[in-house]
Amino acid sequence: MKRALAILAACSLFGFAGLAQFSGSWSATIDVLTPELVSSTLTLTYTISGWTLTSVSGFDNSGFADQDFSVSGTLGAISLDGSMAFNVSKAEYESSSISASLDFAGVAFDFSVEHVAYPYKDPWPCEQTKSYMVYTLGASADNFGLTAKFEDCCTGIVFKDIKVTLSDLSLCCGLTYGVEFYFTKAGFDYITFSISPLFEICCGISLGIDVKFTEDGKAVTPTFSWEGLTGCVTVWGDVTTATDDDALINGLEIYGYKIYCELAECNYLEIVTAFDPSIVNSYIADDFEGSEYQYIKLGFCGPACCGGSWTVDAIAFFQETGSLFGLTRFGVDASVPVIGDTLVLNIAFTSKTTLTIGWTFTF
Repeated sequence: MKRALAILAACSLFGFAGLAQFSGSWSATIDVLTPELVSSTLTLTYTISGWTLTSVSGFDNSGFADQDFSVSGTLGAISLDGSMAFNVSKAEYESSSISASLDFAGVAFDFSVEHVAYPYKDPWPCEQTKSYMVYTLGASADNFGLTAKFEDCCTGIVFKDIKVTLSDLSLCCGLTYGVEFYFTKAGFDYITFSISPLFEICCGISLGIDVKFTEDGKAVTPTFSWEGLTGCVTVWGDVTTATDDDALINGLEIYGYKIYCELAECNYLEIVTAFDPSIVNSYIADDFEGSEYQYIKLGFCGPACCGGSWTVDAIAFFQETGSLFGLTRFGVDASVPVIGDTLVLNIAFTSKTTLTIGWTFTF
């Protein structure tokens, strides 16, 4: 720990030596009732001669938890990016990567190398070694894409797979189609021709078709899509087909809906009702838990005394039965600028007996 703090202090001194190119932020969240440190992140960025060096240090209640380094810049027309990650709490190296990209004659070329140590990739791709490397070559244009991968499990570099895609190719009558070809080290895997949408049935429901050829067969699959409804009322759902016939529309399945009313500038009322909370959770930021199916959220804001704007968000979750008024939990999040956008104080409270105070200091 002492050695890690010494390195961190040295990085800070190095940054202050060139203050004009030095920037960063420090954010932290503390549970007041425990009390313990929930999380803290120190980001240091140093820019020199068009190159950006970044250090991200993560802390938790046990101390220095993780450390990430990254670098980005250009060499002529080539853009370069590199990164390295460490699990400080376990004194372990996690991963590193380097990538290069170049645009030439309307084609974007890219190359990357990634190294991962066990067990920081799930699932682990190597059987008997604890080191894994993957090399990726790519090229893309307006409607063309190619990605080739090679891998190494300390036994030599071997071919993994290649994927070629063509999109928005003109067919006829205003229709376009796409092609995807996939080949692995085991041989030919598949080639798929797709047209989507083929035509619109009604009410925003579109029909497409996928024709997939594999080594031992061919499959023709109709694809139905529904964009849903957006605006003050958002409805999430999809088209369902009969279990014994993919070409027969069985109906519309509604996962849930959201009502959003803007009461004034950045003041709002939001109501989300879920018929399938597990799916709706993928559309929202505030996840449902257990038997919850609805939440009501109010947001307020206003000008702060020292620049910037304060915000307050209050949310309440409900279930059908089993609690007073169906209320399961509630919470309040507040953000108050103390010194404009340089220092922002964050306060959060929930009915689960948690009260957190946090801040973000930008320099």
